[in-house]
Order: sequence, then C-alpha cells, then structure tokens
Amino acid sequence: MPAPALTPAYRDAYGRINGLVIVGEGLADHHFRQLAQLLPEDGDELRRLAAMEGRHAVDFVGCGRQLAIRPDLPLARRLFAPLRALFNEAFSTTDTVGALVIQCLIVESFAVAAYRCYLPVADAYAAPITAAVLADEAEHLDYGERQLAARFPAVAAPISRWCERAVPVAMAMLREVHGDLEAIGIDPSALVGEFMGCLGTALEAVGFAPRQATRLAARLAAVACG
Repeated sequence: MPAPALTPAYRDAYGRINGLVIVGEGLADHHFRQLAQLLPEDGDELRRLAAMEGRHAVDFVGCGRQLAIRPDLPLARRLFAPLRALFNEAFSTTDTVGALVIQCLIVESFAVAAYRCYLPVADAYAAPITAAVLADEAEHLDYGERQLAARFPAVAAPISRWCERAVPVAMAMLREVHGDLEAIGIDPSALVGEFMGCLGTALEAVGFAPRQATRLAARLAAVACG
C-alpha cells in the first residue's frame, strides 16, 4: 500500500503522530535508565537499551524533518502524562514488576504493533528506519518477558493488576489520535488488534497459559474499549 499523499490533512496528522513517537521513544529511554536503578545487576544492558530508544527518537525527528513537518511535542507530552505517572508510581515504590510491565510489556507491545501497522504506508525515507526500530523494539520486549518469566508464577497477579491499570491508559491515548491514524493510512482497529495480539503473546512468554493470556488480553480490550 503506497504512502498517502502529502495533503495538509496528512501533514497535520503526521505532526501529531510523529510527536507521539518522538516523545514515546524519549520516555522509553528515561524508563530504561530508571529500570537500571531498580535492577543494577542488569545496569549495562538496560543503559544499552535506553541508548537505543534515544537513537530512535532522533531518527524519528529526522523523519519529520525530511517531510518539513513539525512534531506536536506539547500534545504528545500531555497524552503520555498519565502513562508516565503510572511508571513513576511503580518506580517510586521500587515496584520492579510494575515498571517492567508498563515499559517492557505494554509500551513495547504497543510500539511493535504501531510500527508494524505504519510500515506498509511509510514514506521511502521512514520505511527503513521504521523497520530497524521495529527489530530493536522486539529485543526490548524480549528483555521484559525474560525478567518476568524468571519470577513467574509469583508475579502473575501483579502483572494482571498493572495491565488492568495501564492498558486503558494506552487505549485512551490512541483514541485521542484515532482520526490522525486514519489520515496517515493506519486502521485504528487493526492497530488495537495487533497490540492485543502482541500483548497476549508476551503474556504467554512470561508464563501465562495460552488460554489465560487470551482471556486476559480480551478482558483488557473490553475494559479499554468499553
């Protein structure tokens, strides 16, 4: 599917989505550095993952600049604020499970889903960048899966509770840019389906039985969309 034409509507929508991506990648950089404080034994690896996220933010700044489109960073910071507050709550209470669930399961699953859906409609400059970032995000998701799997089943209930709190926050952010996603060629319903599928797969990797993971993902989707 070709990228949509650079109409004024596309440019406005792209600026808002590009802002979300840039701010999201910057927050991921910060979150991984905070995780390095909670998990000092993995500090080097977590700082490496953080640096990758920081490079992603720079790369996506370049994607907007290539199209002469200014990212809407104030809007993105406002939309990300509730998710950021949840992560800060987990960090401030040294709740490592909560921090891992928010950043490494939910945020990374959402990023993987979003980049998968964007890739078919990305412009020629953004497409290879998006593909490379997508591969990196899969590595970040894997880190969280491994960490939580090593603590399973003791952390099953906290994982479910944090998912129930954070997934609706992520879905609320998506609803704010529903029309913008459509304008740049992404089907919001397909993105939600991809996200829930990715999160369900991550929950299985952590240790939930396939039926449990499917039920939890379906319940989260129902709550988020209700």
